[in-house]
Amino acid sequence: MKMRKSILAITALALLALMSIPAYADITGHTWLGTAFSGHDDYYNASVNAYATGSTAVLTVTVQNNRPLGSNISITRVYVTFDWGSTYASTQMNTTNSILITNGVSRTFYINFTVPDISVASNLYVHAYTIFADYNYKNVTNPSQTISTRYQSTLYQDFAVFSPDQAAAMNLADVIDTFPTPSTWESAQAQILANEADNETATAFRYYEQGNFAQAKQSFTTALNDLNQAWSAEQSYLTMLQDLDIQRTQAEIGSLNAMTSFFNGLSTMWVLFGIGWVLLGIGYIIKWLRKRPEPQPATS
Repeated sequence: MKMRKSILAITALALLALMSIPAYADITGHTWLGTAFSGHDDYYNASVNAYATGSTAVLTVTVQNNRPLGSNISITRVYVTFDWGSTYASTQMNTTNSILITNGVSRTFYINFTVPDISVASNLYVHAYTIFADYNYKNVTNPSQTISTRYQSTLYQDFAVFSPDQAAAMNLADVIDTFPTPSTWESAQAQILANEADNETATAFRYYEQGNFAQAKQSFTTALNDLNQAWSAEQSYLTMLQDLDIQRTQAEIGSLNAMTSFFNGLSTMWVLFGIGWVLLGIGYIIKWLRKRPEPQPATS
């Protein structure tokens, strides 16, 4: 009984000792860069940071020195562990080449790694991970003593590994989402193709939600082709309308030119007609003058 009490007492003291060690480094933030997709995923029904298998994942980790006494800390390792059993560390520091962070200052570290195959990290569910920061600091009561400890983040569960078909499907979905489309199509054929694209897109999302990524990729591809054909039909239709407008404008210009020529000719005719009447009048005057009888001499 006394032995058991002694063990319990020793255990309690050990726990108190561990609890008395303050956490002077704090992981204040992390960000995944270069993801294949970030946001709510219908298949996982969760918000994810997803990478395609074989791609490079980049994790930024921000560590802050929050020591209350203003002392420095030396970061010796920053790393992340995943539920599939792998650990990936930043190459910016190590135990013999630590990075100093003064009080109140934050520092960002980068962790790069190749995303494993889905046979190692399944794409059927979202993966959990934890971020760690190992660091050293001087003992306040005994400056000659260096204390090594670790800060551990909470457990995050938002990392997804995409299969090739899954990554391609979501990439096509993003292209379709940002595809420029007018509020209304001028061409009836273009409108029909756009409606078909909407139907294929909805079908693709249903396939994706069910985990049929290959079929989702195919439906997204069909939808994108429909949208491209819609724009081609719209362009042909608008070009035809433009040609008709040009022809109508040219016809109107030709009609106006013909009318102008007619009135110009009519004006010239009236001028010539007037000149004719003038010449005719002059001719009659001359003729009259020639035929006028000579005056007879006066008789006595």
